Amino acid sequence: MSDEIASAPKGEKLEKALRKLEESRGLLEPGDRYRALVNAVKQAQDLIEMGDRKARFALVIMSVLNAVAVLLVARGGTSLLPTTGLWSLALAAMIAVYVVVTLYFVAQAVSALRPRGVHPPPAHEMPRDVQPGVSMRMLFHADVMARERDEYRALWERLRMDNLTTELADQLYTLSMVNQRKYAALDRLYVGVNLMTALLGLMLATLGLYHLVT
Repeated sequence: MSDEIASAPKGEKLEKALRKLEESRGLLEPGDRYRALVNAVKQAQDLIEMGDRKARFALVIMSVLNAVAVLLVARGGTSLLPTTGLWSLALAAMIAVYVVVTLYFVAQAVSALRPRGVHPPPAHEMPRDVQPGVSMRMLFHADVMARERDEYRALWERLRMDNLTTELADQLYTLSMVNQRKYAALDRLYVGVNLMTALLGLMLATLGLYHLVT
């Protein structure tokens, strides 16, 4: 009996430790869930800003390449550019391909930088009754402007934590879709930068070879 009594506190301590371990591995507390979602949304917004910077940098590179190409064609004249024969046809074909490629990948840059704004939805589509675990659409600017000021303030007074976390989860999903499309356009854009560089290099090499053999 004395052995059982002596071992009882150890069993209780073990049970308490196991319970604490399960709590640390279990469901997030509402406040922790909110903070995790806010941090994830901020990271997604940072990714959008980073993607915009990458797109602008690609446009700078494309501008430099285009300046070289325009200078080559506009200032080259007949002394630099072939005007007849196969050399002229080859160079004209390369210039045409370069122009088409440039236009296409400028469109990709516009796609990467295009703001994904949303117009305010009709007021009758907005949720009005606060229910557990339902997004009340209180945070996004278009949703804010879809309500009257007094109605918006009154909803905040009745809002629950799980309403906010549900909406943040929805926002995170939407931002992730935006990032997926943005970075897919960026991948295509940088393929275009490489292709434009290669085409410009090919034009310069063709001109160099032309002047060597003529």
